[in-house]
Amino acid sequence: MLRCEQRTIIFLINNGGYTIEVEIHDEPYNVIKNWNYTGLVDTIHNGEGKCWTAKVRYEEELIEVIDTAMGAKSDCLCFIEVIVHKDDTSKELLEWGIFVCMYN
Repeated sequence: MLRCEQRTIIFLINNGGYTIEVEIHDEPYNVIKNWNYTGLVDTIHNGEGKCWTAKVRYEEELIEVIDTAMGAKSDCLCFIEVIVHKDDTSKELLEWGIFVCMYN
């Protein structure tokens, strides 16, 4: 993407794991290493092309970085990591996970 000079905005929604999998079958393999994804993108970038990364935790921060990505950094490949709580999911999805667990 950098080599081809794409001007894409990528959002990574990071809830630190596999919430629904934990609801279905809670085992240690569902605990994953939470990488520094913005750092990984910066490493891949390594000064080639135009790349900008941001990590946000709050709605206000997200609005601000989207404005930046679409404005001042619109000539860059933009990678935005959005940190959400590990249980930030719908009630229905959690209920479905419990239902599947009963038949697993």
